[in-house]
Amino acid sequence: MTATMPTSSMLTDVLKGFAGYLKREEGLSPGTIRQYGADCSRLANWLSEYRPQITSWSDVRTRDLRAYMDQHEPEPARNRRLRASWSKLWGYLSDVEDLTMHPGPIEIKRVKLPSRQPKYLTPGEISRLLNAVDGASPEQEKRNKAVVAFLYGTGCRIAEALSLKVENVEFEFDGTPHKIRVIGKGDKERTIFLSPTAQRVLKEWLGFRQLYIADSVIVFCHLRSQKVGQAITARSIERVVKAAGERAGLAPEKCTPHKLRHSHATALVKAGRRLEEVQEILGHESIATTRIYAHLEPERLAAAAASLPDIF
Repeated sequence: MTATMPTSSMLTDVLKGFAGYLKREEGLSPGTIRQYGADCSRLANWLSEYRPQITSWSDVRTRDLRAYMDQHEPEPARNRRLRASWSKLWGYLSDVEDLTMHPGPIEIKRVKLPSRQPKYLTPGEISRLLNAVDGASPEQEKRNKAVVAFLYGTGCRIAEALSLKVENVEFEFDGTPHKIRVIGKGDKERTIFLSPTAQRVLKEWLGFRQLYIADSVIVFCHLRSQKVGQAITARSIERVVKAAGERAGLAPEKCTPHKLRHSHATALVKAGRRLEEVQEILGHESIATTRIYAHLEPERLAAAAASLPDIF
């Protein structure tokens, strides 16, 4: 008698191919690929428990996805990501696996995200955070401080910073780093001119790094152990920032690598830079994404209102 394969196995077997598809054909970042894969894997496990009659993704209907949503009650941002994850999976199953799919996630409406002001650290808080960064060794502490300062100084996404290659750093005649080329979301390349903070920290780090390793292509790499020359992980930097924030007595919700990006953008807007400039620096595809920083310009808005000629 032939053993029956568990439903979850039949559903999850395609997810490895799905991950490869997201990398090769969609050009998504490793972090996004992991998130989408985890979302779809959780759905597969849920279907095997609550919809055991479903033996193929082609059997999944919109009502099944809504039942999952109803049971888990995800917050608006997570709701939207689940819909995005499932939509990518449905596209892969239809185009690559040649399955005839029900509409599924297409029929689920996108929920509206609540309008919230971005949380950020002030320059003074950034200094406190940086002073609280540590490491398991002196060289690791120096590397961790360099990454944290670089994230704030450039506004890079964590994946962009940690995948930066030496060949993508351009230098001035005196050896000072001038600008970098990074690969952002959607596999799009952009050039970032370095702030004085980013120039200083990158120059110091590359000089220190040269004492340990000369041939690694990755800028922020391991200097010792079996991983020498390899890129460090985003999760390790997340832990570093969180721990430093706790030691510095800063609000936990402000102490993540992504909040350093918010802090960079906030400092630019407060310095009077236009939103269009900030959009280009951050690599936002739409100015609507950058408009979360518009609330930081009350003085300019007040000045604009005061400039209207008085008719009385």
